Amino acid sequence: MKLKYRATLWELRRRKPPMKYARILSMGLVAIVLFAWNAAAVENAHELAGDCRGLERGAKGTGRHIYIPRTRDALICWGYMHAMQDLSVLVDESGHRIMDSCPPAQMTTLQLIRLFVRYASTHRSELPSNAVVAVFRALQEAYPCRAEHGDSIPAPSQRAVQPGE
Repeated sequence: MKLKYRATLWELRRRKPPMKYARILSMGLVAIVLFAWNAAAVENAHELAGDCRGLERGAKGTGRHIYIPRTRDALICWGYMHAMQDLSVLVDESGHRIMDSCPPAQMTTLQLIRLFVRYASTHRSELPSNAVVAVFRALQEAYPCRAEHGDSIPAPSQRAVQPGE
């Protein structure tokens, strides 16, 4: 006498994942790839300035309690400028600011955004295409480092002659 073994539905599912789950997984992966493909970084300084103008118009609140619009452009501007604000305080091994600008430590991200929007508006024709360079220049123009505080080394032509030289 020969016994036949019939697998239960549970055992069949454990051995081989159903096609339904494989399809869902593949659709999810396609969606992630498409989203990543469309999520581009800031293309240029003009685009960043436009994104930041929209954020500036829609921002509410003061100080540390700022509410920004829930738009892609506003979030890109805020994130980009927050990163630039973090970079603005970095120093090299000699203690000199790497961005060659000395903004106040209490400057907020919204203040930096307003500074950049103003700079982009007044320098529209000569605004560099590179957004990083444009933000650096805005900060350098507004907050130049002073050599007497040891924040930067002055160029030889701008250095004052010291007694005994």
